[in-house]
Amino acid sequence: MSVSVPASPEHGLALVRALRRDPLATLSRLHRDHGPVVQLRVPRIRVYLVSDPEAIQHALTRTHHGYDKGVQPLTRILGQGLLTSDAALHRRQRRLIQPMFHHASVAGYADTFSRLADATVVGWSPGHTVDVHRHMTELTLAIIARTVFDVDLEAEVITAVRAAVARNQPGLRRLRPVARWLSRNRWNRARSDLDTLVHRLIATKRAAGATGSDVLSLLLAARDADTGESMPDRQIRDEAMTLLLAGHETTANALAWALHLLAGHPEAQARVHAELDTVLDGRLPGLSDLRALAYTAAVWRETVRLYPPAWVVVRRLAERHPVGGHDLPVGSLLLLSPWVVHRDPQWWPEPDAFRPERWLAPPERPRYAYFPFGGGPRQCIGNEFADLEGILVLATVLRRHHLSPAAGGPPAIPEPLVTLRPRAGLMLTVDRP
Repeated sequence: MSVSVPASPEHGLALVRALRRDPLATLSRLHRDHGPVVQLRVPRIRVYLVSDPEAIQHALTRTHHGYDKGVQPLTRILGQGLLTSDAALHRRQRRLIQPMFHHASVAGYADTFSRLADATVVGWSPGHTVDVHRHMTELTLAIIARTVFDVDLEAEVITAVRAAVARNQPGLRRLRPVARWLSRNRWNRARSDLDTLVHRLIATKRAAGATGSDVLSLLLAARDADTGESMPDRQIRDEAMTLLLAGHETTANALAWALHLLAGHPEAQARVHAELDTVLDGRLPGLSDLRALAYTAAVWRETVRLYPPAWVVVRRLAERHPVGGHDLPVGSLLLLSPWVVHRDPQWWPEPDAFRPERWLAPPERPRYAYFPFGGGPRQCIGNEFADLEGILVLATVLRRHHLSPAAGGPPAIPEPLVTLRPRAGLMLTVDRP
């Protein structure tokens, strides 16, 4: 087994500056120049960029058995929800929450996705320019508000979430995988405001019997199969906030990128319009249309290939395992980047090109050459929810509108924060299809 690992030519502060300035380009260059495992020579910590699909599969599917998630700074705002909890708590909570995201449960939300999407875009006027990122953020927040809390977008808790996210964007701009992530005082104030509102909502739901089909009611009703115990309110709060904050932001980004890509590729957009004309004939899309919306689904999958919701996943090597043919020290941090792997020409011909048709008859490739929602026991629990939401929202928007790039708009530059946001919004001009 090899013990020699290629190392980044930059080191120390020079590498840290490169990662802060443009982490996407820096990681891509390191992979291109040095192969599937490369050491990032940063101070006081062993960090490796791992881009080999087999090694990524091992790291993600064996989480809890040889790998762990390492430091979780997002616990300050999310608490101990599924995204941030340690192994034992994560296993217990995943078992309790998973039924809420089974296919049949998610399918029940399909009409909500389409109805709220149509309400969002019905007022877009031909010839006008819209920031699709802002609109998609409002839409996905409305969807999560309805499906998780069974409240309207203007409910007090959702207004507080909007304010908390807006207040913390400057702090989020400093986020990097190996840097200090959060401004303690700012997040603590936001957390206090949100806690008060969410606990009030939990108390109201419980007093009413928690009999609804929204996720918060299901969390209140959930019982551990072994002990029969319910979740404490603190844990319900953490899970609800994780679903609310993580669930709306990632999907909003992906939807905005999808609309941006279609606006810049008129032939692909025309193909979506033709499919929608044939399948929908003017009505809103529903669950039964999903199989027939093959090209629209391909657009969604190609978008999350190019702009994955989580652009980097971190794992810590907790036990000795070979990683990509190398013996790495226990305690090493492994950076697993969908952004890098999804653009590897070994797996993706013309990797930077937007080609939805590649998904209509995909060739054989390693399972973890594509992992936009992670994988293994910590795979995003809402991945099926996000896929259904993404496809139906795209169909609903394109059913009403044709989109083109706005003249003189800001460049579409991805900003790698916790998620992969467009740096200055995404401005598109609206017309009739």
